Amino acid sequence: MVMDRLTRQRWRWDRAPASAWAAGALAALLVLLAFATDMSAALLILLAAGIAFWAGREARRYVIGPVSADDTIELVGLAELAPLLEALPDPALLIDASMRIVGSNAAARRQMQFETRGQFLTSILRHPDVLEAVQAAVHDGATRAVEYEQAARAERHTRCYVAPVNWGPDRAAMLVFHDQTARISTERMRADFLANASHELRTPLASLSLLIETIAGPARDSAEDRDRFLKMMQVQADRMRRLIDDLLSLSRIELDEHVPPSDRADLVVVGHEVVDMLGGVARERGVELKLDAPDEAIRVVGERFQLTQVAQNLIDNAIKYTPSGGVVRIELGTSGDREETIARAGKRWDEAGRVAMLTPAAVANRSYAYIRVEDAGPGIAMRFLPRLAERFFRVERELGNERGGTGLGLAIVKHIVNRHRGGFLVESQPGRGSAFAAYVELAGED
Repeated sequence: MVMDRLTRQRWRWDRAPASAWAAGALAALLVLLAFATDMSAALLILLAAGIAFWAGREARRYVIGPVSADDTIELVGLAELAPLLEALPDPALLIDASMRIVGSNAAARRQMQFETRGQFLTSILRHPDVLEAVQAAVHDGATRAVEYEQAARAERHTRCYVAPVNWGPDRAAMLVFHDQTARISTERMRADFLANASHELRTPLASLSLLIETIAGPARDSAEDRDRFLKMMQVQADRMRRLIDDLLSLSRIELDEHVPPSDRADLVVVGHEVVDMLGGVARERGVELKLDAPDEAIRVVGERFQLTQVAQNLIDNAIKYTPSGGVVRIELGTSGDREETIARAGKRWDEAGRVAMLTPAAVANRSYAYIRVEDAGPGIAMRFLPRLAERFFRVERELGNERGGTGLGLAIVKHIVNRHRGGFLVESQPGRGSAFAAYVELAGED
């Protein structure tokens, strides 16, 4: 209801219609006749009273407005609309003419991290296009839809629908936020997949075409040459398979990167499983894997499958660059806050170059667990460290010493760790080796 009760209102006789004036005059004339006539006086007076009552009803229909603060129609305030916002599944805000928040739903408070009603909109949202749309809705009654990107570690795209709300004499603006991140991420994923796949698949496809032509031509009659070229074709086919698998894996990770995981996983179990999985590969290359992990569980906030991918990619990368007879060291541990974890997991070698490829936001009372993987390879020059997590970047390609691989392993690690709101570090010293460390949030007591 717009009015929950109707209070006293002062009549505006100067605004009354002609019918009301005529009825009043007729009532007065009948009263005079009643006094001048002996017979039927009572009947005339009764008729006059009825006509006067009707005249009063007509006059009340045309009250123009209150003339004082005491004689007003009590309207429901804008703040009383707040419970209606809770029915909306998307975050929603109600903003008054002074740009203050007079209503919100739980989804908005959870996403924008505020509690107090009455604070200014600019305290939680500062995008100029949205603020301009709110002003236009409040002052001009305009409806707009604004799409914007939030500056956060995990890229988020939002479409804000701004519409005016007229409630009695007041006007407000209703803001409804729709998350567009999944849709835009899907579109970009498709575009990136096509671009990257077409670029990276060109080399093995060209090699396969050349080998097929060779087998069909000069090597047609040589069984030895055919076997040798068929093995080369198998290598190129395996390379394409690994490339497609990594591209699909990276695309799936990026699609959900804006949604942090809520599961729990034991990092110690993950470490032992991956070491057992890659033990055969390490032995074939003459590399020893040494795992340093506590006996008790290390429970972290994260998806077990993706954390397994992190450990597998880091250890596999270390095996690839460690020469025969070398040792790959894997360390699992816990630490305190972000700065303590960075110092403990990523600053071991005094003469090493260091880069933080991913750093989480500083959050009070948050502790981390880490996995650190050291290889015994040749090390990486400082100029290459910032680019290690780029897609398809390989140091050996820059140095003209191609070792194979897709160049997506560290990019996958970075995106998984970013989804887990963790950090990713590297330190490397030429002649000593490289060490990569990833850390994620420790799980609290359930």
